Amino acid sequence: MSFSLARVATRNIVVLAALYGLPVVSNAMDIKLINDVMILSGEVVRPDLDRVKAEFAKRPSITHVVLRNSMGGNSWTGYRLGELFRERGVTTVVSGHCVSSCSRLFLGGKRRLFSSDFPQGLTYVGFHGHYDFGKLNPQAVEKNDQVAWTKQFTDNKVDPKLLNRWIKIERRAGDVRFYPDGVAPRWAANTFLCQGTESRRPNQCERISTNALKEGIVTSNEPFRSPDATSLLYGQREKNYPSSNFATLEDITKWPINTPRARSDYKLFLNAALPRALAVSSDGKVMSWRANSARSTDIALENCEKQSASRCSLYAVDERVVYVKP
Repeated sequence: MSFSLARVATRNIVVLAALYGLPVVSNAMDIKLINDVMILSGEVVRPDLDRVKAEFAKRPSITHVVLRNSMGGNSWTGYRLGELFRERGVTTVVSGHCVSSCSRLFLGGKRRLFSSDFPQGLTYVGFHGHYDFGKLNPQAVEKNDQVAWTKQFTDNKVDPKLLNRWIKIERRAGDVRFYPDGVAPRWAANTFLCQGTESRRPNQCERISTNALKEGIVTSNEPFRSPDATSLLYGQREKNYPSSNFATLEDITKWPINTPRARSDYKLFLNAALPRALAVSSDGKVMSWRANSARSTDIALENCEKQSASRCSLYAVDERVVYVKP
């Protein structure tokens, strides 16, 4: 690849990562400061402790630490950063997913919140044990005193039985994951225990009858909106396609195409991957949807109008009903 082509490819990767709120692959967490908010994303590595301390020293006014789309990393650093956040008295926020070592950063917050930066189905914090090459290392769990540390940083609210289950999950790909309460009507739960062998998570995971607030994972159900949320893909989609309040996503009684086939297809749409969109024709005869594509709105509308003699409009985008009845 020529130098100019390589530069273009790199720039495209950076742009896509920014839109989706994903970190560019590096050897440290990405640190972004916006006023009194610190945004951390990506892999947790040892040098991050000193880097974050340095940022606090330069800007002691930081009140919120947003943890965005991190699958974790170095466990020792996770504990130490969590302790640093508790010492500083900051509020920690999950933006997208925050798993493994990242979850310890999150528990460090004096106040702990989910964000509204991403759809609720993509917003969760995941906990498990310690692993070597993807397999559970019980000795590391004991060495780090994970049980006592987790109890302390959940303000002694976590269920010891549930904690004992998640520190024994055999695969690193597994976790106990806590979602915001808004997913419960669709998934019949907002807490799941995943073994890491499921092909579709969390839908095929064990449903747990509890929630993040009860277990001391979050301290409030009040969502936080990050200062850069509108620059992310889902923030842009929400701005362009706001909720119409016509119906909730799960309320099929207001679904404008009342046929068994349409209702079946709509249920498939509800379980489809984000970003997604569904369009319906004004005469109530045609529907079309597309999932797992940033162009889902355009494609759903185009395919609907190819099949219909009447005009099509969007019914749902991601996790919102945007439909306005003609």
